[in-house]
Amino acid sequence: DPDILLLAAGDMIHGTNEVNFFGGLPIVELMNHMHFDAMALGNHEFNYGQEQLLKMGQAAEFPFLSANVVHSDGTLFTKDYSIFEVGGVKVGVFGLTTVDTPIVTHPKNVIGLKFLDPTPVAAKMVEALRGQVDIIVCLSHLGFDVDKALAVAVPGIDVIVGGHSHTIVSQPEVVGDTIVVQDGEWTEHVGILSLEVTGGKVASFDGRLVKMTPDMPAPAPDSPVAVTVEKYKAALAEKMAVKVGRTEVALDGERANVRTRTTNLSNLITDAMREFSGADVVLTNGGGIRASIKAGDITIGDIYTVLPFTNTIVAIELTGDKVVSALEHGLSAYPAQLGGFCQVSGMTVKFDPAKPAGSRVLEVLVAGEPIVPDKLYVLATNDFMAAGGDGYVWFTESIPVFDSGVMLSDVLTEYIEARGTVEAPTELRIQPIQ
Repeated sequence: DPDILLLAAGDMIHGTNEVNFFGGLPIVELMNHMHFDAMALGNHEFNYGQEQLLKMGQAAEFPFLSANVVHSDGTLFTKDYSIFEVGGVKVGVFGLTTVDTPIVTHPKNVIGLKFLDPTPVAAKMVEALRGQVDIIVCLSHLGFDVDKALAVAVPGIDVIVGGHSHTIVSQPEVVGDTIVVQDGEWTEHVGILSLEVTGGKVASFDGRLVKMTPDMPAPAPDSPVAVTVEKYKAALAEKMAVKVGRTEVALDGERANVRTRTTNLSNLITDAMREFSGADVVLTNGGGIRASIKAGDITIGDIYTVLPFTNTIVAIELTGDKVVSALEHGLSAYPAQLGGFCQVSGMTVKFDPAKPAGSRVLEVLVAGEPIVPDKLYVLATNDFMAAGGDGYVWFTESIPVFDSGVMLSDVLTEYIEARGTVEAPTELRIQPIQ
């Protein structure tokens, strides 16, 4: 069908090794093959930094849109809107980006940028487009609830195609005169919205989600999409064999060990997290460490075997008493194995395993000083735990500092590369006292 606009509401270019290792460009190449018409800038588009984002924008054969991201002097960071003609209908599409971006990516990625209130910006877009087009589409990376509020606050938007909140909207929702759609996450669905436009107005519409299932036919092996995918898979395999450093001793990531005690590998990982984030302390889960590293050369593949998940480093502010509560939780199952067992940096913990769970911690020292219950500490962890994963509910009650968008595996790689031969600390940071 030639009368189609193919739109993406952001967060397209980050998340898997094949994409991350090549700075997002593989996805841009695939989107070009698929003939996307436009994409809103999501917060994860900034994960590689502004220079790489602009490089991807130049490689894209479609516009990156955001009307509310501007430089300090007020000039646009990227294009604000585009006008398309589809089946004789003129469609104006403008983009909006979540104002939370500065705290859901690393601060260095947004230096010199402002993320303006989307409501007045949307009103200006409607005013600018009215008279030029038949219908107006907002390509939004704001979240479903914000999209609905925007539809109320800014009359004149015919359609909002949304993202960010990962909401599955099975049927289009009408708010005032605005049709609001969103199709979840990870391409589990493709959203289809059919519009009939008469006299410059939407006369009727129909919308649905198509579930993407494993049994759908794969692209033909010689198709541009399949060729591109195989090209980057092969390039990734080469990268995984690259040596990044060396260790003279085995680094212990055995399941039974990282879920019950401090190891030299857990110390290495948490130290890398603390250096990268600049946090006072680090608390991450032993269950996220999935393998050991033998003495000798360390390859990128070794690191990704140890840290296979796409967890990113998050920094939060937490009072000392909540840090202690989180530590109590991580030690609650000891001596039994627990995926949420706490691995730390920047602090040492003594605990009495004979005491009831929840009252085992005897001493916590931060930089050699007793932890202060009502003092705010910057704590680095991973995004899974920051969202309450492994039962760390205290982290969901914290003050966000930033979500770097940078994977733990990449941070550990850079940390090892900077040192060449690593000497993993062996001190017992979580110490049981009988």
